[in-house]
Amino acid sequence: MKKTLILRHALACLLLVSFLDIHAQEADSNTAPSLPDRFGAVRVTASVDTARMTVGDRRTLRIAVEPVGSTVVTFPTLEELTTGAIEALNTHVDTLLDPSGAVKRLEQQVSLTSFDEGVHPIGGIVVHLHTPQGDVAIAPAFSLSLTVDYVAEADTNSCVMKADEEYYNEPPTFWEVTRWPLLGLLIVAVIAAIVWIIKRRRANKPVFVLPKAKPVPADKRALSELETLRRKELWQKGRIKKYYTDLTDIVRRFLHNMYGITAAEMTSRQTLRAFHSVADWSEESESLLRQLLQKADMVKFAKSMPESYEHDQAMQYAVDFVRSVAASHRANNPEEGGTN
Repeated sequence: MKKTLILRHALACLLLVSFLDIHAQEADSNTAPSLPDRFGAVRVTASVDTARMTVGDRRTLRIAVEPVGSTVVTFPTLEELTTGAIEALNTHVDTLLDPSGAVKRLEQQVSLTSFDEGVHPIGGIVVHLHTPQGDVAIAPAFSLSLTVDYVAEADTNSCVMKADEEYYNEPPTFWEVTRWPLLGLLIVAVIAAIVWIIKRRRANKPVFVLPKAKPVPADKRALSELETLRRKELWQKGRIKKYYTDLTDIVRRFLHNMYGITAAEMTSRQTLRAFHSVADWSEESESLLRQLLQKADMVKFAKSMPESYEHDQAMQYAVDFVRSVAASHRANNPEEGGTN
């Protein structure tokens, strides 16, 4: 009987040891893979100077490899680091040497930006190590992300109004005392001006106020301004930010003149949302507007440097957008015979 109990206890101990060994192996398999022995103690780390930013701002991603020794290191490219809403703009690598002149540390610095609100993971952080014995691709043991916020709008609810009783107890202002006499003087001046104009007309003499010219349609005015901007050759003279600022201002004024959209006070996303609700909206025109505003935002806020052909392309986006909207407006309002 005692032998049976001893065998049972021994069997239970063996099962317990096997169970713990299996879980230990599973835990080891979930950790970051270690480097092969031929790479020694090489470590790869990644960090961002600040994990929070506003739309269009820039943050620096740092990817470091140390110690390097004779290992050849290949860092990720801008295309590999441009993922989702995160865009990699430019990069460079700093080298740190030890006293003997050997490479001790390599650090890649990448400028990142984003124009979409929210929390966005930073992907593509994979470093390739090369030796004559073989290659290996490794990534940091933890992930990174950027939190992108819009600029907070002013809180107009914080204004404090005077109480009614305080208002009515205040002494009368200068305007309250003099408004009626001034109104009387104004009426007299208007009557005198009418009499003077009648006399001038009867005498066939010119009047100071000339008849107003017929207003120029909004699309023709915008196209004229775009042609004037083209002739200034701003981007050819190196004034690229001024070129894109004037280009988008012309398009925003066009939207205001056509539909009363206060685009000059809106972000690009708000402008697109407002245009989406107008009667003359079309998918083609919205696509042209979005491409123009995104390209301009990259230059104005992210300090991007487009290729030469992209400047002319942005101008063509603006011209095609104005013409597309004007054509839709004429089709929807044939009785007007033109735009506003």
